[in-house]
Amino acid sequence: MRISRYTFACDSVAGEHLLYNTAYGTFAALDDEAFAAFRACEGPLAKRMLDDNLLTELTPEEELAAQQTMFQAAREDPSALYLSIAPTYACNFRCPYCYEQGHNGVKGKMGADVMEAVCRFAQARFDERPFTELQVQWYGGDPSLALDVVEELSRKLIGWCDGCGVAYEAMMLSNCNNIDDDAARMLAHARVKLVYMTIDGFEETHNARRVSATGSNSFERNIEAARLFARHGIKVKATMNVDRVNWPEFHPLRDKLRSELGIELSCARLCDYGHFFGTRDFKKPTFDLFDHAEYTRLQHDEFAAGGFTGEDIRNMLSAQPRFCNGQRRNYYIVDAIGDVYMCDGLIGEKGHAAFNIAGEPAPEHLRMVSHDPHDSEQCRACHLLPICQGNCNWERHATGMVCHPLLSTLPDYLRDWRTCFGPRQESYERLA
Repeated sequence: MRISRYTFACDSVAGEHLLYNTAYGTFAALDDEAFAAFRACEGPLAKRMLDDNLLTELTPEEELAAQQTMFQAAREDPSALYLSIAPTYACNFRCPYCYEQGHNGVKGKMGADVMEAVCRFAQARFDERPFTELQVQWYGGDPSLALDVVEELSRKLIGWCDGCGVAYEAMMLSNCNNIDDDAARMLAHARVKLVYMTIDGFEETHNARRVSATGSNSFERNIEAARLFARHGIKVKATMNVDRVNWPEFHPLRDKLRSELGIELSCARLCDYGHFFGTRDFKKPTFDLFDHAEYTRLQHDEFAAGGFTGEDIRNMLSAQPRFCNGQRRNYYIVDAIGDVYMCDGLIGEKGHAAFNIAGEPAPEHLRMVSHDPHDSEQCRACHLLPICQGNCNWERHATGMVCHPLLSTLPDYLRDWRTCFGPRQESYERLA
């Protein structure tokens, strides 16, 4: 019997010893005597902790192998094919912080030959390993600049799915500057169920950050597009890229969008992905970036102040079979010329293209994933592996991010969770 490599320990505010197993979701509070039994792996209390997976009979290598087995099962799940399609690299915004500006020289939009190749690719994957669902993400550039491609390729893919008995679902990421009623109606007909947009603050702040190349009021265009989408039954989710300057606007804007439009606004840390902060228009005083530790702390404080239940924390800390779609074998990102990538962050970087969809890909390319955390010694040794599955490998390399935010704030969330339970009644209490 030994302590599980995935059992994390910290002290509560009241001096209890809190334990959490990231693989099984077991949360417990111990007094000093029970904690001593835990550390020694001996006695009746230790047997209870073994039953609750805080202690284990497995070796560390066997525990890691179990995680690898679950990851591989999620990676190889054949039930769906996921296609992220960029019908154009063109963009009608000139956002000062955009790291993609000028990084890809491909002009124009997807042609009929590539659209046909996408359909043949879906058929080939279906023939190889039949799936029951096709999920499409419209990406870019901005897909609203190639709505004719979205409409035509959607028609082809939907027709193929309906003929094969495959469920079809689509979503889109867009700045929404080109969306009018006709566009929203077409997207609904193309079975786009969800649109992600970015709203970086109230009108003045947003327009200075999300700069339309045509000089339009991009904030107003977002709001109008959200109304049009709602009219046609398309759900909208919004993200605010925050730094020290626009963070004070987050809460009032979130409340306004929720109450007036039914849009949920989340926040993400604004990062210097292109490594040019301090130059051009991406500089102080208009922008002032949080560092990783500061934003991680802000995330926790925001969560704690917003009101939470034990179930909220349980869901947040539950084990995940994978971090992103790029860790699925059946996920492919296809650009306007048919080049295929395995990671959204690398699209357009020609050297990272795995193959071209118009040709016949080598079998090894069909087994690739963006990142396998079990290949990393750092991830293999980490107690957070069952929760984060390596986190975003691209972002870690692009920003120098230390690791998953929970690496530093897990004790705080466990102390928050402890407040959801009453006073301890015995030396060892399993709380969840």
